Amino acid sequence: MYYENLKSKTTHSSSLLLWRYFYDERSEGDVYENDVHLLSGERYENIVTLVFPSLFEENGFYKVLDCVNGIICHYEEEGLDVKIGLWNPKTDQHKIIPPGITDDEPGFDRQVSIHGFGYDDVNDDYKVIQCVYYIHGQTFLKEPVLTIWQIYSLKSNYWKKLDLEMTKKEYIHNASVAYLNGVCHWWGSEHATNGHEEEQILVSFNLSTETFQTTSIVWLQKNDDRPIRSLVVLNKSVTLISSFAKNNCIEISILGEIGVKES
Repeated sequence: MYYENLKSKTTHSSSLLLWRYFYDERSEGDVYENDVHLLSGERYENIVTLVFPSLFEENGFYKVLDCVNGIICHYEEEGLDVKIGLWNPKTDQHKIIPPGITDDEPGFDRQVSIHGFGYDDVNDDYKVIQCVYYIHGQTFLKEPVLTIWQIYSLKSNYWKKLDLEMTKKEYIHNASVAYLNGVCHWWGSEHATNGHEEEQILVSFNLSTETFQTTSIVWLQKNDDRPIRSLVVLNKSVTLISSFAKNNCIEISILGEIGVKES
């Protein structure tokens, strides 16, 4: 299967960043190609392939979370370890972020999920959000027993815990996260309670106030077509793009007002 993710495109820029990756369904999702291209020109005919700095001694499968103000946030996973890097391709400056707080809990499997990267314009700081959660058995379908939210500040070079209870993002690589104007967005599912169906919501985390709001996405509740969905920024708006293979169509939903149901 083949995916392409537009990770960065602004109104004032004539270039865009395209992350593409391949995996073979016959080999249980093992990646066999993964690259990032910088496209420019009137028709984006100029293509430059970026060579990412390695985060581990052996080159692994890197993932691009987002690109903000020309700085790319990427990470690699090796077992339970996750390393995050911030890289400016123009200046070739690269920083490996120190590890967050990831203590092991006996009897539980630990997972680390990077949820957001963006610029805090109030404090002139770049920040990364991650969720550390613990489950019984390595499956993403189970509700975590314990969830710890953490935020990293580039200015202080320090992680701190957030005393918040937020919904973690859907596990579809990084197509469920987006950044816009100091706010990191991701979409996820609230686990069902009292026999009710899971609720699909958009979480919007303000990097300056370190608070969040949620927006219910009711129309996502029932859909048997299982479309491929991507959360992106389109024309200065947070947008959810759904691709339906069954009838070969694309659906675009634009967020109106944060916190307003079906806005």
